[in-house]
Amino acid sequence: MKNKTYVAFNIDTWAAAGNDMVEHLAGLDDFLMAVAAYKAAVAAKPKEKITLRQGVRGHGADQF
Repeated sequence: MKNKTYVAFNIDTWAAAGNDMVEHLAGLDDFLMAVAAYKAAVAAKPKEKITLRQGVRGHGADQF
């Protein structure tokens, strides 16, 4: 099986200034699974700045 180099949705944590990614938490192709993983990440790390991105577009927490 070949590793994928592109996924539709990425969940990442960012530095406090918001311009440097600290950690890539997940990469998923299914939107509903990505939203569930994003919500779990926010619950697990409430003080972290976490984003759910589709390609290069970002989705804020207030949209879910």
